[in-house]
Amino acid sequence: MEVEVKTLTPLWTGGAKSGAVDRVHETGIIGSLRWWFEAMVRGMGGNACSPEQAEQKCIYDPEKPNKGICHVCEIFGATGWRRRFQLMVNDYTEPDHSITKVMLENCRYIDSKGRTRVPTWYFPGRLDDKPRIGSLTLRIRQTAPDFQTAIIGGLLQFMADWVAIGARAQLGFGVFELPNGRLDTRPLYERLIANAGNCTYTRLPSLQNIFLARIWLENATVQDTFNLKYDIRQLFSGQQNKSLRHFIMGTIKGERLVAKVKISRPYGNGLIRVWGWIPKEAGVYKNGWNREKVVDAIYQYLRKNYTLEVWREMDSPRDTVTPNISSAQAFLRSILGLREEDYEA
Repeated sequence: MEVEVKTLTPLWTGGAKSGAVDRVHETGIIGSLRWWFEAMVRGMGGNACSPEQAEQKCIYDPEKPNKGICHVCEIFGATGWRRRFQLMVNDYTEPDHSITKVMLENCRYIDSKGRTRVPTWYFPGRLDDKPRIGSLTLRIRQTAPDFQTAIIGGLLQFMADWVAIGARAQLGFGVFELPNGRLDTRPLYERLIANAGNCTYTRLPSLQNIFLARIWLENATVQDTFNLKYDIRQLFSGQQNKSLRHFIMGTIKGERLVAKVKISRPYGNGLIRVWGWIPKEAGVYKNGWNREKVVDAIYQYLRKNYTLEVWREMDSPRDTVTPNISSAQAFLRSILGLREEDYEA
């Protein structure tokens, strides 16, 4: 299948030479697809390994149940097991020269030593190393006769609806649209349902702990994205909450931590996407904090200070479409845009 993609915010996929973006690289797109497929498999209670942990990575072994391969690696490959699809990119994008290396906030704060500071966000990389904007065509070809490329199409549709693709989403990159119309998400749903199980994941990304939101701000600019990023960090300010703040919003100091909350740059006349995952269990939950309190703090701030267009969250009264969906399958159908009546018994 072929899928036309148009960037709504700049796209970053890294590259073969020191991460430089000389073009849109397939590996960056595949990594994003895999991350969200893992979260969906975990949400359905399916078997998903943890590639970041060597002892939990899948290795093909014909003597083991399911050949030693989890439900994610069945599609995306593992040691000794080939990925079930090939992705090729026809790249028509160009560098976005509007990206600046340093982004300053339009606010001030007093640090722990009583000094006045201006929050600053740095865009890493060389001055001539820019993310890409424009259009590209993704060509998806099956490498196994029993695999449906429409599964990947469904993933792309979900990501076009809610999140971003590629790397550095914490800098607002990767929001895109599919200009030639919606892709069918039913093959993705049916594959996930077929792999459903009873596994639980309290510390890893899952449909059970993600939230997906869109807010609107009139005449929003890139500055507003970084102001919001700073404001959410401040929800967890205070020396006693330092570990929690770094855990949620990321840090490059000491042990490098990737932000669990992503905020897009504005697109579509003032829309901004905010999404993330907050685990049920974490060692940083102290001083009365827990997952519920963290997520509600973010939700209440967005609702108070912006036009909250939509908030999706499983088994939560905050969900603005269908509150308190306790069924993982029903929640998945909803965020994939599938009609509930098509799946009623």
